[in-house]
Amino acid sequence: MLRLLTPPAWAPEGARALPLPATVPAALIVVLAVSEAGLPRERLAALFWPGASATDALHHLRVNLHRARALLRGWGAADGLQAQGQQLRLALPTDLSARTDAPPPDPTDWPPAWRLAGYDGFTDWCRDTARELHRRWLRDSRQAPADTGAAPAPPAREEQHHQLRHSTAPALLLLGEPGAGKSTLLAAAFPHAPCLRGLEGLHGMPYRPLLDCLRTRMPALLAALDDPHGALRPYRLDLARLLPELAPDEPLPALDALTAQARLAEALTRAFEALTAVLLVDDLQWCDTATVEWLLLLAHGDRLRWRAAARSHEMGAALQQALQPLHGAGRLQMLDLPALTRDQLPAVCRARWPGSDFGAEQLDRLHDLSAGNPFALGELVAAGAPAVAGGDALPQRVRQMVQRRLQALPALARKAVEAAAVFVQPVPEDGLRRLLGLPSGAAGDADWATARNQAQAAGMLRAQPPGLACSHDLIRTATVADLVAPRRAALHRHAALWLAHQPWADAMAIAEHWRAAGEPQTALAWRHQGAEQLKARGRFDEACAVWREVADESLDLAQSLRARLELAACDLLEDLARGEAALTAIQAQLDGVADPEQHRLIEGRLRAALVDNRVFAGDLAQAVQHAARLRELLPALPEGERTHAYEVLIELAMREPDIPAAWALHARLREAAPRLPALLSFEGQIHWFGGQVRAAHDALARLLERHPDHCRGLTIENDLAVMLHALGEVAQAEAMARRSLQSWAGVAHTETLSLLVLGSVLTTAGRHAEAEAALAQALTLAQAQASAGFEAEARVRQARLLLQCGQADDAARTLAAAAPLLRDSREPLRVSNWVLMTTLTATARGLAPDADDIARLRDASARLQHPMVQAREARVDVALALAAGDGAAALAAAERQAAVARSHGLQEWATEAALLALHARTLMGEPEATLRPLAQDVADQAAAKGYADLHRRACAWLAANGGNAADAHREPRWG
Repeated sequence: MLRLLTPPAWAPEGARALPLPATVPAALIVVLAVSEAGLPRERLAALFWPGASATDALHHLRVNLHRARALLRGWGAADGLQAQGQQLRLALPTDLSARTDAPPPDPTDWPPAWRLAGYDGFTDWCRDTARELHRRWLRDSRQAPADTGAAPAPPAREEQHHQLRHSTAPALLLLGEPGAGKSTLLAAAFPHAPCLRGLEGLHGMPYRPLLDCLRTRMPALLAALDDPHGALRPYRLDLARLLPELAPDEPLPALDALTAQARLAEALTRAFEALTAVLLVDDLQWCDTATVEWLLLLAHGDRLRWRAAARSHEMGAALQQALQPLHGAGRLQMLDLPALTRDQLPAVCRARWPGSDFGAEQLDRLHDLSAGNPFALGELVAAGAPAVAGGDALPQRVRQMVQRRLQALPALARKAVEAAAVFVQPVPEDGLRRLLGLPSGAAGDADWATARNQAQAAGMLRAQPPGLACSHDLIRTATVADLVAPRRAALHRHAALWLAHQPWADAMAIAEHWRAAGEPQTALAWRHQGAEQLKARGRFDEACAVWREVADESLDLAQSLRARLELAACDLLEDLARGEAALTAIQAQLDGVADPEQHRLIEGRLRAALVDNRVFAGDLAQAVQHAARLRELLPALPEGERTHAYEVLIELAMREPDIPAAWALHARLREAAPRLPALLSFEGQIHWFGGQVRAAHDALARLLERHPDHCRGLTIENDLAVMLHALGEVAQAEAMARRSLQSWAGVAHTETLSLLVLGSVLTTAGRHAEAEAALAQALTLAQAQASAGFEAEARVRQARLLLQCGQADDAARTLAAAAPLLRDSREPLRVSNWVLMTTLTATARGLAPDADDIARLRDASARLQHPMVQAREARVDVALALAAGDGAAALAAAERQAAVARSHGLQEWATEAALLALHARTLMGEPEATLRPLAQDVADQAAAKGYADLHRRACAWLAANGGNAADAHREPRWG
């Protein structure tokens, strides 16, 4: 048999295996052995010699096939290589067929420990084949017979082993006392399955067991992420929130509270689906809430089975309550692991200690003292069955035995076990060594090696990625219980200090060590950082709970204010008024922070938040005041703080409008964060506010193409919908607005933006009922956020819809409600739309527009040369001229509107300008016969682009000017 799941070798039955040489002939044998159906000569030659001509490649192939036959002849398998015309086939048995009892093929190292240098095509083939073999292993593992792939059952546990292997439930929970052998049984039933491990006291950070497990399988995980056809690849950046090493230099999309948890849960599910067919969980009772929720989610589906172990009497009420519905629905099987009986003890002892001969009396005593607990049994045998108080409860007896064995160790080995017990989690050897205070150099290395080996030989420590850990939780708890308080506190302090320098350590674990060291205020500082990690993992509610704790309990005002600032940020855009009130309350206490650096840092964050809040509330005057102070602080702020400050200052500059200032800030942002995807987003927005509509669209389209994963962190789809609508692409604009609503479902701020765009697009398309519903929902959300700006936008767009529906009086009432919200606005885009709607509404009602409104429009147009502002100004002039009966002035204004629209690609505005020109020419007395072809052309253009109102108006003109009633009701031929 040709072995390819282990280092490649030819293994004849009953003889010594012959390693496969790392040569081209041997590689040809590997390729042909895997390709059971055979391969054409040309394809095989191109695989190894892609740069050679076809003639030369086939020559190389013939030479190396001759050598391959010689190698096969030496194995006694020369007849296996068969040629049928140009097709080559190798009939050779391999270990690749349905080997679910072997470890899964490693996609990053296959064939294992075997490389052929200089042949990139073969290397690529190995990578692709390894991925396919791994997928096949997963598929076969899910479909294999129940007993395939299991290790032998532990003695006296055959029945439970059989139940574990044959259970069809999506989830199974193995319950037993500490030391009952739950972990051993799980590992025997599923020897190749990854295992999540709950850790006592370290459940403050969500998904910790999952992440610890994934880190031990990082090469396979990276291979799954790199697989272009894999289901995990689209979730790479979501997974990178939990494992930053997956995208160390890549900015991650901003999170939102409603989609983050679902995305992270799906990313984790796909990650483990790519690695295993079944997942093990040890010490479920110590797993964090997020991990338990994820396991429950798995159990409600059929994508990935899990098998867990937990201590019967340490299952908290919340965990039991969470599992009960699952058990009641038949999707969770409960399996008890009982104590060993006296009758089972002889077989257990023979299996565990084959060289020992236990008499009946010894077995009686061992059973009495161990109470049938396998761990206690092992401790008794290891200690020579010492005299321990039989009247004590089993936990006390186990503790006595562990402590007795611990005291028997040399001092340095004992300290190593103590350090591991305090850490709780497995840690690299360097961490334990640092806690022991050993010097660097050869002498320290030798002392550490001796202590480590002694602790492992005594069964007190075991290797567990990424380093060492106590061999059993009972050893850990007994060791910690034996430490005097000052020694325990010192070890926790040293552990916290060492972990603080490890990039993989989580802040909550460090905080727990500081708490155990008796330093609660330092622990609160780390819990603040932990809350930031919680937020990054989508656990917004838990993060806010921690920040409230820090704000209430910290004696450090700066730390308390930082926590309150984070809490205020959670409301910043959801309820603008409440967010401003919280920020103002923080500002009132800021002078109490004495440290200048801390004062600057907090004020910088505070001012940036206030600018952001006021910009989106439409209160530019207040935003400008806060921005002035923020600019003063900028030079002294850390780089990360400056990045956010530049972003909010750009938002303000675009709306003031000060487009040159926005571009200058954009340049500084690019210098500070050159890889930030938001750079393209701001580029598009600045182009938009500066009047370059096509350039804005192109920048946002590039952003969507390069960073599709960022659609849930940046408003790419919403902003593209705005550009597409401005460019007159109705169908595309609607699709993009709906995509944005899906991406940002439940996020009120962005939902409002997208509903406003969608309502406007649907109005253009003449789908009035849908438009009305979208704009009504936008108005409701705007009021819930206390956003005067959003509310004004919703009402102005509702007025446009009402005008289209012929309800001018209702439009006037809607605009009257918006008037107080826009009284002080100086944003040209917002003001110009407002004046356009008030003018059209007034003329539709036979009234004269307000002269002050017209003056505001002229001022806005002078301050910002934006095509939308200029087109609206021209449209207002057309309305005024038509109302005054001045056809020539109306025609000149319509031509001005057309020129602006055509030069910037604003198709809907250009089509309307042509229609307005018809009305002006009619007023000027031009003959119907001349104008009717033009009107028909306008109607056709409007129909082709989906401009329903313009099509209706063009048809109405045709009906009124030499046509008939049918013209007014003509169905459009939508293009």
